[in-house]
Amino acid sequence: MKAARAGFSSFEARAGQAARTLLHNQGYDGGWGLTLTSVSSIVNTSEVLPVLTAAGVAGQPVRDAMGFLTTAIADHCRPRPKGGRGEHTRFVAFGLGGLLSQPRFFHHDGVAETVAWCVGWLEDNQVDHGWPEVLGLDDTSLHQTALVVHALAQLRDTLHELGPGLRLADGIDTSSLLERVQPLITHGVRGLLYHRRPSGSWGWRTYVDTDPSPSKTALCLLAFCAVVEGNGPSGEPAYADVPQETGGVHGQVQAKRLSEVITEAGQWLLRNHPRWETFVEDDMDVQGTAWEHMAYALCTQAAIRSGASPRDARLSKAWRLMNDLWDAEAGMWNEPGASGKRATIRAAYYTVSAYQEAQRSLARLGLRDDEPADGVSGEVRITSTVLAADRTLLLSAQDRDAAVACVLSERLFDLVKAVHAAPGGALSTEAIAGALFVAPSSVPKYIQRLNQAVSSAFGGVPVRLLIAGTVEGASGYRLAGPAKPR
Repeated sequence: MKAARAGFSSFEARAGQAARTLLHNQGYDGGWGLTLTSVSSIVNTSEVLPVLTAAGVAGQPVRDAMGFLTTAIADHCRPRPKGGRGEHTRFVAFGLGGLLSQPRFFHHDGVAETVAWCVGWLEDNQVDHGWPEVLGLDDTSLHQTALVVHALAQLRDTLHELGPGLRLADGIDTSSLLERVQPLITHGVRGLLYHRRPSGSWGWRTYVDTDPSPSKTALCLLAFCAVVEGNGPSGEPAYADVPQETGGVHGQVQAKRLSEVITEAGQWLLRNHPRWETFVEDDMDVQGTAWEHMAYALCTQAAIRSGASPRDARLSKAWRLMNDLWDAEAGMWNEPGASGKRATIRAAYYTVSAYQEAQRSLARLGLRDDEPADGVSGEVRITSTVLAADRTLLLSAQDRDAAVACVLSERLFDLVKAVHAAPGGALSTEAIAGALFVAPSSVPKYIQRLNQAVSSAFGGVPVRLLIAGTVEGASGYRLAGPAKPR
């Protein structure tokens, strides 16, 4: 997939232009609405902040946006007869995520107090298996529960980074707030797992046997990724990834680790890519507003987060759509839908999130955005790989007179053996995960460690033994040089 067709090569310039457009249209109150002329809202202001971050924008515009959120969240959550916009969980979920999208502003006036207020609101308004769309409804909302879990995981990580016992404001300290956050994460995780289907997906409604929803599946996947990827203050995992009950609502209870759930959800999205790759998915579970998920971007982001390569062929149509939705005249991305294309903040947020996920993935794999999937960057090109005794590789390279010996750990040597033995020296990510008994989302980490070990053996110059690419239509890796027998 060429970068020009996917929009990778032009993303940073477009993100910068979108940020300039947004800054030019920032409201007097510091916020933004859905379109550039809409009244400011918590949801859309929270969606703008990651777009500004992607463009490297900070300073006063961000302070003003944070100021809007700190005053608007509680005001919006009041019942309508009391001057609010209604007791909707989305105001708290999006608002909390927006405040935490800029951790360096955590000490900004009112931020810590508002974050603590959000935690208290979530404590007071839990329902069975999560949180509702609107207070007074017994039904759990998958959308809002997933957003809440994702935001709480961000808050947990921020509190860990700040350190224990740090006094914030208004009697709030990091340790006491963290003690309140952890049970809420557990409550939300259990609720989402309760509604998981045996296929690895989620439906568009809870408690009702509806069709599976790509967008709800992606939202739950991203929430779980945020939960399991965080680290504690000493570098230990912030979440114990132990087997938990899943699928209780359907009567087919299974014991799954979150890492397994993430993998299976990602695989479901890739298998079912025609259902979302060019679609906007209506969310009929949201009351009081017409809500649409940009499924083509949301599901692309989630699939990559779960371990898929950004260059997986099953993502190519979604990338082309995102590239084609750029509106140079408006300086924004268009939102496709029943009402026709229009430039919206929601489209910009979803699209920027997908491209940034791809950039992070490519960086982990050591690939440039414009580099061919089968190319090798760096000064050294591996020409052959021989597996020797005692977990040693003998690597020949261009412009090197003698083979270089590289001693690996047992796990990394098993990784090389698996790919070395595969036809053509290439193996899919899923097959590598099976050979190593790890989740596919963990495979890129092992690839990175292997390539770092090989680079060290060559004196630290850039070199990769395994290269990312497409293997039989799926994401995978191949040896940089021909595999030779021992």
